[in-house]
Amino acid sequence: MKAVRYERFSGIDGIYLADVPEPVAGRGEVVVRVEAGALNPGSLPALHGSSYTPNRDLAGEVVAVGADVPGVTVGDAVLGWIQSWDAHAQFVAIPAVQLVSKPPALSWDVAGSLYTTPMAGLGAIRAVEPRPGETIVISGASGGVGFTAAQLALRAGATVIGLTSDAHVDLLRQHGIRPVRYGDGEQERILAATDRADAFIDTVGGGYIDLAIDLGIPRDRIDTVVDYRAAKEKGVKSLGTIDAGGPPALTELATLAAAGDLHIPIAATYPLSAVRNAYRALADRRTHGRIVLHPRDLT
Repeated sequence: MKAVRYERFSGIDGIYLADVPEPVAGRGEVVVRVEAGALNPGSLPALHGSSYTPNRDLAGEVVAVGADVPGVTVGDAVLGWIQSWDAHAQFVAIPAVQLVSKPPALSWDVAGSLYTTPMAGLGAIRAVEPRPGETIVISGASGGVGFTAAQLALRAGATVIGLTSDAHVDLLRQHGIRPVRYGDGEQERILAATDRADAFIDTVGGGYIDLAIDLGIPRDRIDTVVDYRAAKEKGVKSLGTIDAGGPPALTELATLAAAGDLHIPIAATYPLSAVRNAYRALADRRTHGRIVLHPRDLT
């Protein structure tokens, strides 16, 4: 089978396709034929020197079941994650506890995009607990984490102010999010858009924790999914993907997305053979939505 491999610290040009043996399901594992798997921004530092191997999303069909895996059968449609480059492959052996059932109405592309980024948005929402009638400010509201968090905050009955670029103002308005252009003067623009701000989610870093504090938001209602050092120094929260609630939370997101109550935009799809182009598109950061690999497509 074909699988993506990479030469550590050599950047995107170090990614290549290799012929490797098909995996075998060990105890507690299943083998999944991967239909779709999203790329996540956290993968980029791993290509340029970071020793951290980020989570990778995937969705597909179970083709083999190992020992001690109750309730899973060959042919089941599943989605989940694995902390390994192995998700970028035609077949993956994965612990069954990291998979949940895919609703029939959910597309493969969205199913293979639900863990890392949307779960970070859910984790951030659970950190700040927006309530009906409150106003929550989200930096990077058109990005993967921020866009999910904004939709979930709206579902909770909150008003959402989304910091964004001019290019995404109309997009946010279409989804009921009040856009505020980021950059110099954004604090004044936020205050002009609302008489108070009750909570803040930072998906960008670079000083947004200070902005939230300057807005008078209590520190226990500020969460960042990126600026961990500043969060520790300033005494605010830094909850994200791993804090969202694991498989039950992933099932919740899948159910919302399948029902059309959570929009996960897909910007582009690529065959496995074009994995370098997919990562270049990810690094370019100009697209709104997930970039997804189709491992079964080799050309």
